[in-house]
Amino acid sequence: MTEQEFSHIEIIEDDNEKPVAQEKSSVWKKITDVAGWKKDLKKIAYICGILVIVVGGYVFGKKMLNNSFGVRFQSPIQFVTYQKYSHTNPDFSFSYPKGFSFDGDESKKYGQDYLAGFYLNTDQRTGCDVRSSEVGINFSKNDQEINDAISKDLSANVRGFSDYQGKRIKIDGKDAMQVGFSLIDPLGSTLHITQVMVSNGSEKNYLIACGSGQAQYKFFQKDFNDFISSFRWKK
Repeated sequence: MTEQEFSHIEIIEDDNEKPVAQEKSSVWKKITDVAGWKKDLKKIAYICGILVIVVGGYVFGKKMLNNSFGVRFQSPIQFVTYQKYSHTNPDFSFSYPKGFSFDGDESKKYGQDYLAGFYLNTDQRTGCDVRSSEVGINFSKNDQEINDAISKDLSANVRGFSDYQGKRIKIDGKDAMQVGFSLIDPLGSTLHITQVMVSNGSEKNYLIACGSGQAQYKFFQKDFNDFISSFRWKK
């Protein structure tokens, strides 16, 4: 497994909320889905912090420089550096901002399904995970059927489940289902979660999950989306 540093041009919207550093906690809950997916929500790396304070306008550099480096406007201008992570067996890679720390779970505290992830340096609950899954989505069903089944299962198993949205996307050419929803964690905080369920081969199913505190989610949403978009089925 290797990491490689690079950078990316971006301007994101202003968010003036202050970070609240807290200890990393495992608040993942068991969720199963009758449409054909399961996950063990053991590590919810989610937020109260802010990566940088920005005054921003329009996103323009991503298309011009192909995600190679970036800036976020504040005073002074701050460059955003990205890291690339490569995983072996199974083979995949992704990129994430340097303001986050990679988490390979060397101590194996997140369970056997955990493969890789990252969290915010100032709040270790904030970040994203990649996990293996026992079963995958049946994409022969239409989107409404899949969304109905996922939403029904989440509402029965997740405290404070609300604000569900789901859509079919591609992860490096493979069909995937991306869903978003809010929940209440064991400490009473409202979190917003984004999950992507995808298969790479008939027996290789994965769950990609990101999240943050509800109030801060929009600030980190571009970081999460860039991570998901960067996911590749090769090292």
